[in-house]
Amino acid sequence: MRILWSLFLLSLFSCSSGSRTASSGLPDPLKINVKSFKLDNGLTVLVLEDNRLPIYSLYTFYKVGGKDERKGITGASHFLEHLMFKGTKNIEASKFDFMVEGNGGSSNAYTNNDMTVYHENMPSSTLDLMIGVEADRMVNLVIKKNEFEHERQVVLEERKMRYENSPRGQLYLKMMEEIFKGTPYGTSVIGDVNDLKNVSRDQVYKYYRQWYAPNNATLVIVGDVSASEVKSLVKKHFSEIPSSSVPDDSRATVPDSAFKSQLTAPVEKNVVGQSNLPMFMLSYQAAAAGEKESYAQDILSSLLGDGRSSYLSQKYALSNRPKVTNIYAGNYTLEKSGTFMIGGELVRGVDPEKFKKSLMKDFKKACSVGITERTIQKVKNQYEIGLIAQLNTSSGLAEFIGHNQALYGDWAYYRKELQIYNALTVKDVKEACERLVAQPAYVWVTVWDKNPSENQ
Repeated sequence: MRILWSLFLLSLFSCSSGSRTASSGLPDPLKINVKSFKLDNGLTVLVLEDNRLPIYSLYTFYKVGGKDERKGITGASHFLEHLMFKGTKNIEASKFDFMVEGNGGSSNAYTNNDMTVYHENMPSSTLDLMIGVEADRMVNLVIKKNEFEHERQVVLEERKMRYENSPRGQLYLKMMEEIFKGTPYGTSVIGDVNDLKNVSRDQVYKYYRQWYAPNNATLVIVGDVSASEVKSLVKKHFSEIPSSSVPDDSRATVPDSAFKSQLTAPVEKNVVGQSNLPMFMLSYQAAAAGEKESYAQDILSSLLGDGRSSYLSQKYALSNRPKVTNIYAGNYTLEKSGTFMIGGELVRGVDPEKFKKSLMKDFKKACSVGITERTIQKVKNQYEIGLIAQLNTSSGLAEFIGHNQALYGDWAYYRKELQIYNALTVKDVKEACERLVAQPAYVWVTVWDKNPSENQ
């Protein structure tokens, strides 16, 4: 779970609640000089020139993820991510790998609840080639029957590895299913097993045609490039690709309230797993990213459970009689919702139910005694160091500004976010803490090999 949470933190400064307020007029402490333009078909392009090394990073953000799926095609976004490396009308799958790796580059992709992202790190001499490849993949994907069935098995095995055969995955998945039950966020990004086994090639291809369009994408290039050359090459390869009405039309029919947790009472789930020590997670409904409350919850999660000096680590892991082998807290901010969680693993012999009562009591106590000027400043310093480290590479910069653009419609939205973080006070964080613990509904999940099965 610590690995999963590290992935969540990658988007700490660049998540969104859907706000489109421009922030470009605010002071920029990072001095990032992005040049942007937009094609007539809606494709947004961001370019950041950095000529220190003869390389560049190319990121393509598609604003489609787990929350855009429905029953029957859950996991389609992630399944499609796999298939995007299997060739087009013009490029065989093996040729794609050769073009990237044969030129000394690397490529990868990821899917989450809100978006799908493809990225390459390449030498500068390949700019024309790779822009052409991304344009080709946007419109000319070929899904061969044998490759579709092969990837179906790969995805099913991935799900098994990440969830069914992983106690940490079981814990996270059950928490998400319960806290977001009845909402578009309440399913696995990898997909439900039954859907993965039965979704057809035609359904996935239709999904591709609906969502993979220039007006639903952001192209980001950072490195040893010229903005004028990028603009010329993007027009050359992308300008003839038509836009799609599906993204705007589909989202217009779903109100933001449909993504919020529907819980009105506590939910407790004890899952049978392969962990010989009880693993636990306590989860509350939290603010969507971009809302002021979410930034206070970020600070709160870090001072409660990030590192050995955190409040919960000192209380439960490093005390004279430890109750946990590890403990963490996290504020998982999604585009239209969020959840605040505390999780970890209990020491052998500690009763999960008694620990839950103690944890909830101490969480409430932390609102008054665990939040100080010193602890808040420590967290702010940690965030600053982490942000600088992320932006030290062309890949980190491309991902950073791309997330802001894809979710906020403003690559410079981080300026507003940094101001919010810096302005947060002890009072702000304490009040955010008090509002969380005052909620009548929460989700408590344990995974343990000694938990009774639901059938029993």
